[in-house]
Amino acid sequence: MAALATLAVVWLGAEKPEGKAKAALDAWAAARNFTVESPRAEQDEGALAARTLAARCEQKLEQARDQQNAGDDRGARQSLASLEQTLRDHPELLQASWLMAERYRLEAQIAARVGESPASWQERAEVLEGERAAAFGETRRSLAQLRSVPVTITVHGARTHESFWDGARTDDRFSATLGEHHLVIVRGKRVAWSGWVSALLATNLDVWIADAPPCSAQDLEGAAFAGSSEVRAPSGVRCTAWAVAGPGTERGTIRAALCAREECQPASTWAYEVFAPPPAAENAKKGLPVWGWTIAGVGVAAAASVILWQSGVFDRPEPAKRVIYDGSGL
Repeated sequence: MAALATLAVVWLGAEKPEGKAKAALDAWAAARNFTVESPRAEQDEGALAARTLAARCEQKLEQARDQQNAGDDRGARQSLASLEQTLRDHPELLQASWLMAERYRLEAQIAARVGESPASWQERAEVLEGERAAAFGETRRSLAQLRSVPVTITVHGARTHESFWDGARTDDRFSATLGEHHLVIVRGKRVAWSGWVSALLATNLDVWIADAPPCSAQDLEGAAFAGSSEVRAPSGVRCTAWAVAGPGTERGTIRAALCAREECQPASTWAYEVFAPPPAAENAKKGLPVWGWTIAGVGVAAAASVILWQSGVFDRPEPAKRVIYDGSGL
């Protein structure tokens, strides 16, 4: 017997399907020559490296503070220069702007102590981090005295993203203080692009990043039922074989629809448990039919947690017609 292709399934329900509901979903998929599997979530491979790098930068910053407090200004400046080079080589750290601002503030303190002007270092820090209370003996310019310019970020390639400007989430149109800034573009849970950028006049930044992998959680994000049988597919979905499923409108049922990219078939309903009717005489007194549904262990239909199964190939011969009795129409 040929192996069944795997299918990505977006489950729209209060809880993950278990027991008879999961068996019904498996049966529904098998009738269409598919099988469901556990999700293969997109991994953030740089998370561990980023944590290690951040710890290293914090250590360099602490070393510079110790050297400064010990009166070793030359050693402190060398440590700060090394920290800056690391941050420029690795702008993917979301906190890079804060670390760089602290590097500039320490440099300003050293400059003031050795008789140099600290103004340029202080201004660079304030551009990145904003104003904060001045340390004893410091004099600073107010940010109100610094010019602002309009900035527009245009991200190409991915359907969804988040922009972080100097470590804070931002819209893609805003005003920024004149100077050098830090930009990170995040898609899903991954840093898709990062770098140091200058805003010296009205600035348009075009950034190209890859879209979400086909059949990933991001690729299928937004899938939903638009009625009892209609399915709303997310725009631009790349998955060639996927499905939407969830608890049915009647207890003890599920409903599911097969999709290919942005096209979805009408949802069908499968019963996963029908129980024996109560005595006919009792039903007659209540004016009830001689059948009924058991109380299912599945929550009411709600767009809550999304459960995904990895997808396989969609193009394969039509399976034989199969009639599933769900008790409707009696």
